[in-house]
Amino acid sequence: MLDYKEFLQEKYALKSRNKYIVIINKFLKYISCEDCTLKKFKTQIKTSIDDPIWEQEHQRMLRWAKKLGMEDMYWIMEAFAYAGIRVEELKFFTVENVTEANYITGFNKEKERTIILTNALRRGLIDYCKQKNIKTGYIFISPVKEGKMLDKSTIWRRLKKIAKSAKINPKKIHAHAWRHLFAKKAKENGIDLDELRDILGHSDIKTTAIYTQTSNREKKAKMEKIRYGNREKLS
Repeated sequence: MLDYKEFLQEKYALKSRNKYIVIINKFLKYISCEDCTLKKFKTQIKTSIDDPIWEQEHQRMLRWAKKLGMEDMYWIMEAFAYAGIRVEELKFFTVENVTEANYITGFNKEKERTIILTNALRRGLIDYCKQKNIKTGYIFISPVKEGKMLDKSTIWRRLKKIAKSAKINPKKIHAHAWRHLFAKKAKENGIDLDELRDILGHSDIKTTAIYTQTSNREKKAKMEKIRYGNREKLS
């Protein structure tokens, strides 16, 4: 069995190796040879996020949202970037909630959630409502369903369109893209993991830790700064 495990390691990728081990272990248990079962190959815990949205890309998408006349998308991205919200939490962004205070309380799946608005974000949203003559209800209104909020699929479709116009890979535009950007920025500005868990609305701090992971590109940039004494640079 150990020889077979070595054969798997030489021939197959990690996912396939472990799949075959699961299959062979089931057979070994069936023939009452549990002592011969194999342990799965260990996987390295993923500590980097792949191809995140960078701050510069966020700024570029904001500019393109204005160029394309999508001011609602502009403010949705700003809400993502400055409040760390999920797309479904845009339903809490009503004229009444935003004008009342810097704190919005809502319920997600019967769990209370408090969204904190920065002064700048709140002022910007209030000004946007005045410009668009939005006096009550949802701030981000559906153009086809009166009194309804923009549909989530419409939001993501529009954001991908903006990304393409801004020459940004549209595959980056997914449900947690700006949440990662916000979490990393919050950490840089001294917000600790416990506070960030509350801000993002997580039950488990381990989930929050995933959002603060850096990319391999960021890790490399920090590693390039490592120096040992007065040793000359490597050629």
